[in-house]
Amino acid sequence: MLSDIDNVRKLMLLLGDEGFTDALTQAEELVDDANRTLDRVEQIEDDAAQAVREANETLVAVDRRLDKVDETISLLEAKIEAGFSLGFLIFAADAYFADNLFLAAGLAFLGLLGAGQLLVTLRNIPQVEKVSEGIGYVLDAVRGRGSDNTAGQPGPDGRERREGANVQQRREGVDERARRDSADTRARRDPR
Repeated sequence: MLSDIDNVRKLMLLLGDEGFTDALTQAEELVDDANRTLDRVEQIEDDAAQAVREANETLVAVDRRLDKVDETISLLEAKIEAGFSLGFLIFAADAYFADNLFLAAGLAFLGLLGAGQLLVTLRNIPQVEKVSEGIGYVLDAVRGRGSDNTAGQPGPDGRERREGANVQQRREGVDERARRDSADTRARRDPR
């Protein structure tokens, strides 16, 4: 008990000392300054994170626009290739009718090469891919209504076909593939 009283007396003397009180006040002010600085740092971090999110959204929008530009360029390439292929084939026919068979064969060959490249270019255009998927869907629906003995064989979505499978299940399969494809595209664009 005496030690407790002695400790209290020492504490009172210490608190009565003007220098110690000033040191405690300065320490409290320093802690307050540190807290204010930390609050500003947190605010700056939040602002930076927001700026990064906005920049990412902007980059995604730019990426979408670049994809559209790329599609437009692909369409222009396809038109140019079609023009050259058609021109080569017309000149080949003209050379053939002028009895210049070697020139006609060479021009026809170049026209067919251009037509082959045109088909590759057209196949890679997203609109053509969507039309191709739609045609495949319609063909699958038509095949599913007739008795083409495809029961038990895998369908375009990898699932086993059943006799009399309804069209809605196939439509859901096409929709699911489209969702997967768009998710894959987004994942390639945004690797987060």
